[in-house]
Amino acid sequence: MAELHPEDQYFHDNFNTPLTPEEEQKFQGWAQEHGKNPDLETIDYDLRGFWKNKEEFADNGHGNDRYKKPNHPSFSNESQYHGAEAPWGSYVGGQWSDNPKSYTPSVTMLTHTHSDIQKLKDYFNKYEPAYKLKLPAEFR
Repeated sequence: MAELHPEDQYFHDNFNTPLTPEEEQKFQGWAQEHGKNPDLETIDYDLRGFWKNKEEFADNGHGNDRYKKPNHPSFSNESQYHGAEAPWGSYVGGQWSDNPKSYTPSVTMLTHTHSDIQKLKDYFNKYEPAYKLKLPAEFR
């Protein structure tokens, strides 16, 4: 695996569902069958938890929010890691809304883990085009 940025390495190594050696072997086979690269795709997503709980990918190939790590661009309050301990207090996810279709990142995200707002805008334009990115007032 290529050298990761220290922050990426931290999230790659943390917020992962633990697996037994037997489960890890099965997980690696499943990942290969599904065209997933665990070294890359576990930087911002708990792919092992997704696999262990027998989740299914959506039609667009995305996993659900439950396994998004705090550094995922659309980390939300639906993640099992929302509220997890952070160096400044806790990781606080954003909020999805269906009326109108939008996503509002938390102030905590924008302050600590997602300060590059253009990067968030680019992510939403590419991967979540049906949802409008709504920034909290102090970040507009």
